[in-house]
Amino acid sequence: MGRQNVIVGTAGHIDHGKSALVERLTGVHPDRFKEEQERGITLDLGFAALEIDKTTISFVDVPGHEKLIRNMIAGATGIDIILFAVDATEGIKPQTIEHADILSVLNIETLIVVLTKADKVSEALLNRRLSEAREFFNRFTYPYKRFLTVSIYDQHSIDNLKKTLYECSGLISSKYTSHDFLMRIDRSFSVKGAGTVVTGSCITGRIKTGDDIEILPAGIQTKVKNIQVHSKNSLSASAGDRAALNVTGVDKGNVHRGDIAAAPKVFSPAASFYARLKTFSSISKRDVIKHNKSYRFLIGTYAGEAKIILLGKKSLNAGESALCKIVPDKPYTPLFGEAFFLRSLSPQITVAGGRVLSITNFGLAKNNLVTFLSCMENGKTEEAFKVLETNIEGTFDIPTLIQFTDKKSDEIKHLIKKYFISAGRTVTPGKYFSKITDMAKEEIYSGKTVSLSGYHKYFKNSENIWKIFRENLIRLAEKNGYTYENEKIFKKRKSEHEKLADEIYEKMSQDVSLSNAANLSSFLNIPEKAAANALTILANKGKVKKLDEKNFIRTDIFDDFIQLAVKTAKKEQYIDLKKAKTIIEAPRKILIPLIEQLDKTGLFTNKDNKRYLKGDETAEF
Repeated sequence: MGRQNVIVGTAGHIDHGKSALVERLTGVHPDRFKEEQERGITLDLGFAALEIDKTTISFVDVPGHEKLIRNMIAGATGIDIILFAVDATEGIKPQTIEHADILSVLNIETLIVVLTKADKVSEALLNRRLSEAREFFNRFTYPYKRFLTVSIYDQHSIDNLKKTLYECSGLISSKYTSHDFLMRIDRSFSVKGAGTVVTGSCITGRIKTGDDIEILPAGIQTKVKNIQVHSKNSLSASAGDRAALNVTGVDKGNVHRGDIAAAPKVFSPAASFYARLKTFSSISKRDVIKHNKSYRFLIGTYAGEAKIILLGKKSLNAGESALCKIVPDKPYTPLFGEAFFLRSLSPQITVAGGRVLSITNFGLAKNNLVTFLSCMENGKTEEAFKVLETNIEGTFDIPTLIQFTDKKSDEIKHLIKKYFISAGRTVTPGKYFSKITDMAKEEIYSGKTVSLSGYHKYFKNSENIWKIFRENLIRLAEKNGYTYENEKIFKKRKSEHEKLADEIYEKMSQDVSLSNAANLSSFLNIPEKAAANALTILANKGKVKKLDEKNFIRTDIFDDFIQLAVKTAKKEQYIDLKKAKTIIEAPRKILIPLIEQLDKTGLFTNKDNKRYLKGDETAEF
């Protein structure tokens, strides 16, 4: 079975039959403008769709002319399958090579190479062209490749192509997994009586009419009034769909090609980001990539200029690669692993491609940053987390998942828990948190009065992390006998009453029958009123629990009893007074109220003085 929504991008040299092939498959000519129809050349992105057994296959027909490479790259946004047209009468041409180089960077798994106009050549030439195409495209590492010969006048070959497209749709694995909606915008325009419409490919998530969205990088907040998917009205649009969103209160002049429409307050535009850049092996010496130089920059549906700052190199020759910093001329909202391209300004040819590795440097020094980026590039996410934990002091934000990594959410949550203290997406390294905690403990244990406000500076970028630190320190201090008052921690001299309470607490662990003021008074030879006062102090601190009007038991002993009672009831069907004696050695004055306390937990049902776990009652008859 195919996937529900698949985007197929057509590519190839000018006039190699891409648009005619899409029209033959779908019945829709993808050339949208009159000038394109007249000239027979695709100037801008054209879109059409084919339905096969509940699978929607959307075609993005992109230009083949060298001067229109920008549109070709824009069309590649969100593509799942490449349908590469090669004219059987002409074979491999210069733009075939350039398109192939560009598409090889996009991490698309499935390539279908179609020799078009098969009816116009002899069988011998067709076989030779097919052999040439195999030799050329086998240089690229696509996991799935198909090679077909097609004529738009031969229905059998068209049916065979449709079958191949459907079969390949079942091989697609999602590049990005996120519940949050994101769509790359490739057009914005106004419709009389409706307002601004933005169109693009939905990359992640789902959007419904009435939902709020955000236009980035400007941060424009708006609402979706109407939706069309593949030119039909729809109540929603999902990842893999070609969609048009009618948005409220937005001037079309404020929305640009290259912007994104997204779930609010999720994705982060970046003024710069870090990547692996590789030059194409076919470039000449004059097209060498130079450090700190600006190039034409193409990513998603965005086209502009960007400065390239190479990390550790001064230049990149043909076929070489390096880690680098990309500084576009306006903020962009990249996803992890997203492909981008550089074109020389003069002459305009595509000279290099790369993949996004991080939208921030996290404040790392250069050497540590290079190590971090290398780990992220090679899928060693845990090693990357160790670099952050070891080399960052303070708090920072982890980007939303698909801007940060291609790993699954559960894996990243596990690593965050392992290496960081977190409050939402804001984290601080566990080593740093422990370092500041140890610093505070040393000051507290030295006998000084410690002002908590003095430690706020270490977590000033996150009030939530500061709150976690503060609460942990207070709890730790009080556990060790220190007092917290008015944002200060100090060692307070205990009163005689508190000292007696500590002594009684210790004795109650040795003998649970020492449970009330009368027998404590007799055992310790103290006034009964002093014993009662001590029990009150312990109860107020949560160290003892009142069982009935007279008797108390240590809270830790009580909690252990409840846990063992549950285990006993599970094993032996119920618990009664006799079974309770096997759990704790105590007189009836303690056992009876302990058994009655089980009723207050909400875990047990009382039938004839036998306590059954709720949902497991098997009373005897």
